[in-house]
Amino acid sequence: MGYSFTIGNLEVEKEPENGLDSDCISFSAKGVKLAGSPAFGEPTDETNQRWPSYSSWSNFLDSVGLYEVFFNENGHLIGGHPGVRLVTKEMVDVVSNKRSELEEANPALKADFNTGRVIDGYYCRLIWLDYWLKWSFENCETPVIANS
Repeated sequence: MGYSFTIGNLEVEKEPENGLDSDCISFSAKGVKLAGSPAFGEPTDETNQRWPSYSSWSNFLDSVGLYEVFFNENGHLIGGHPGVRLVTKEMVDVVSNKRSELEEANPALKADFNTGRVIDGYYCRLIWLDYWLKWSFENCETPVIANS
């Protein structure tokens, strides 16, 4: 089990598609695949989606100093599980700054999950997160990170 994150434009879906009889709506983010976007040998390469386990995502965020950006003080994912959260300029800047800090503190980093070094795997995740948060903020009418 784990999370299923998508970072992109907000999608609102009604069930069923028959106007006033619709008793349920759901929010998500539109999936996108872009050639040249981050790819590290994962099934979701070059997409705005990732499927990390609960513990790997939590450990990653804690290790790179982003835990408070995505979880609240009670350890609950901000935006919920499932849930949707707006991507803000502040979020983009914080993630970008954490990436720069990690690169400066670890000049031997490699964006490769197979080096045997946990920090290199975290770097892959941080590159992906940084790329798609910036992309969504710059290209989407309503940029969100959706957790389904």
